[in-house]
Order: sequence, then C-alpha cells, then structure tokens
Amino acid sequence: MGRLDFDRYSLNIRPRRRAVSFIPGFGAHRLTVNLECTAAGTWPKDAAHSVTGALWAADLPRHSGWLGHLVQLEPLKAAEFAVPTELEVTLTDAQLAALEQARSGADLRLRLDMVVTALAPTGKWPARNLQEQIDIPDAEWSKEVTEIGHGAFVTVLVPITDNTGRATAARRLREAQTAIRAGDFETAVAKARTALDAVRPPNHQAAHSQAVNKKAKDRTQDERWTMLLQAAYDLFGGAHHDDPGTTEHFTWSRADAVTAIATTSGLLSRLDEQP
Repeated sequence: MGRLDFDRYSLNIRPRRRAVSFIPGFGAHRLTVNLECTAAGTWPKDAAHSVTGALWAADLPRHSGWLGHLVQLEPLKAAEFAVPTELEVTLTDAQLAALEQARSGADLRLRLDMVVTALAPTGKWPARNLQEQIDIPDAEWSKEVTEIGHGAFVTVLVPITDNTGRATAARRLREAQTAIRAGDFETAVAKARTALDAVRPPNHQAAHSQAVNKKAKDRTQDERWTMLLQAAYDLFGGAHHDDPGTTEHFTWSRADAVTAIATTSGLLSRLDEQP
C-alpha cells in the first residue's frame, strides 16, 4: 500500500481485489487498473486529486516493460472510507502478443509510476510521487487476456500423491515450465517426455502393439488413448534423444514446448480418474 503525505493529511492507495480488467476494442483494448484510496488527517473540503504517470511490466528479461501512459477518468477524492478509482492504459494486440511472449507463462508484476497532485490549495507544493507494484498470478492475468479474445489458456491441476512416479512427473513438469521461461524450449520438451514415463501403464507396449495393428476406425476408446500416449512419447522423445539423421535435426519453438507440457499434464491428470 502506497502512502502520500500532504499538508495535514495523507492518502493511502492500494489495488482492489480484482486489480485489473479489460474492455475489448478493435485491435486495441482498454486495460483498467482498479485502485482504492483512503484518507487520514485533516484535508480541505471536497479535496480532489489528479493522477498521472505510466504503467510498466516489471522484471521482464531484456525488456524495459513500458506499457503506456495512465489516464484518469475522474479526480481522486479524499475520504475516510475507501474510494474506488480507475486508471486506464490502451494496449494494442501487438503489445499484448509481445507481453505474453516475454512473460512466458510466469506471473505478471505491474508497476505504476504515479504523480498525484492536490487540486485544492495545500499551502505547499501540491504534487507527490508514488510507485506501486501489483503482482498478478498467471491464471488471473491469462483469464483476463482470454476474455478479450486475444488468447487461450488451459490450467491443468496435476495431482500430487504418494505415488513416487507421479510426484516425479509433476516435478519434471515444473522444471519444464522453468525451462520455457528461460527460453530453453528443447529442454522443456525433454522434461515433458521424461514426465510421460509416469503415465505409461505397465502393459502399454502390449496394448499399443494390439491397437496399432487395427484400422483407426476400428479402435476402441482405450486403444485410441493408447495411440495418443505413444504418439506423444515418440514426438517428445525427439528432444530427449539425438538420433543420427533424424532427431538430431529437430528444432523446438515455444509453442511446441507449451503443447508438450499441456499434453503431458492432461495425460497425467487423467490418471487420477482411472479406477
């Protein structure tokens, strides 16, 4: 919570529970930062304040993180109870795409650099500077971005049980996410491949040999799951092994790595529903 001290009174500004929200537009969207302000002390009657400044995405490697100038729709009023206030920034589709690529699935930290100016006489210099940080979990930010139609996300809860294999697989998937954030997509896919070891049942090879000899339309539902599992295992194995003439030439993008993690997470989560 940021505090601003004026002559004989102070303002305490903090983010509301839903710190950000979007209104979609045509190629550009309105990002609203939702704040609230509480005053303490003795302030002039009907004291109001203007807020200017800039919004930044903080802690992004190789990026300054500047997003845009803050726009205030209504003056910020001083009151002893929490007064909601909204600051807005316009973000284009290109900005959102670049931001999503830069954060690579990590939580988002926004920084507000604000100048708050008292609009009523204060007897002293009326402007104060304030810097406020807002930490937004990945799932919360991704939900906001998805609702404006800019992207899609899937959060898969991987069960953590006493099963050693599944616990190891969950750890490898976390390591894969870390590798994506570091830009090491081949390692991320390789980690997803090793996590699949916990998903393959003991009879997998026999079940696959039986399924592969059938026409696709004749396979049962279980056999089709077996084919999917084996296909993922074979594909992601290209990052885990360097076979001369084949997998040694494979290249992996961020989208490939995200797909590998999502596929493996779904297959691992599905185990929790098996009898």
